[in-house]
Amino acid sequence: MNAELMPSAAPEVSPSRPSAVRGPDRRLSGWWDPPSGRLDIGGRSRTQNLAARSLDSTARSVGHAREFAADAARGWGLAALEEDLRLIVSELVGNACRHAVPAGADPARFPVVLQLRLLRDQGALVCMVADSSDCAPTPVDAHQFAECGRGLGLIAAFGAEWGWSPIRGGGKVVWVVCGGPEPV
Repeated sequence: MNAELMPSAAPEVSPSRPSAVRGPDRRLSGWWDPPSGRLDIGGRSRTQNLAARSLDSTARSVGHAREFAADAARGWGLAALEEDLRLIVSELVGNACRHAVPAGADPARFPVVLQLRLLRDQGALVCMVADSSDCAPTPVDAHQFAECGRGLGLIAAFGAEWGWSPIRGGGKVVWVVCGGPEPV
């Protein structure tokens, strides 16, 4: 699907599709792995159902995160999710790099942590990106040809469901469920 042709507004909620956005959610505690959330920049962790990588908040981290996520999806037999996952990771990590670093601070000192949790029984995975900002992600009504502001709309369009949760001690996690049963 050509992302440039995506509508700028989030899709309407229907009985066959979960809510496009959720606020702080307790389910994240069952998905998010706190020890992996504290990896030093450059650190990686992998288990049977979890892949995590900590990156700095620089532009080059987006590509590294995208490749890490695609590799994990292929390793879990979810290659069909790879392209959607690449787009979602690009948007989440790009937003974290762009919006979570205080003005004038060195982005190389601020970690962005990507965690992927396999939901094997659902044929899905949860993509989670944590950053140091406490600010909630805010969808904007961007024109379809705008150069920025469409990221959360793309996440809503390419993910089954998304939301965010604060992290104890500061920061937040933005999560997206990728894959799963097709809506009827």
